[in-house]
Amino acid sequence: MLVFKIVLIGIAGAILVMITKQFKPEYSIPVLLGICLFLIGYLTTGLEEVLKFVQSLQKEIPINNMYIKILFKLLAIAYICQIASNICEDLGYRSISFQIETIGKVSILLLSIPIIQSLLETVEYLLVSS
Repeated sequence: MLVFKIVLIGIAGAILVMITKQFKPEYSIPVLLGICLFLIGYLTTGLEEVLKFVQSLQKEIPINNMYIKILFKLLAIAYICQIASNICEDLGYRSISFQIETIGKVSILLLSIPIIQSLLETVEYLLVSS
């Protein structure tokens, strides 16, 4: 049901932006940004269940807390950059959209270095021990 509500809000928002653009074009961008922020806020209300699941999973499997924090940061960067890129592209600024996507990818790569290092150490340990 959550997805259905979000889709309906998104469609209604798109129609509202289209109508606003016809009559008051200068108001269409703030309306678009407001709808996007509302949808993001609406989606983040369901994150509590995800956090509870991750905490229960962490009790079952010994995962370093640092890796879980990095994972959530990576997801946040990916979603934020994708949303910002889509908004810029919708507004006709494709070059800015591309730059946001590129910066997001580089940020994800930089943030994932500790995970890559840990993975390489694990592979090295497995190769040496066998």
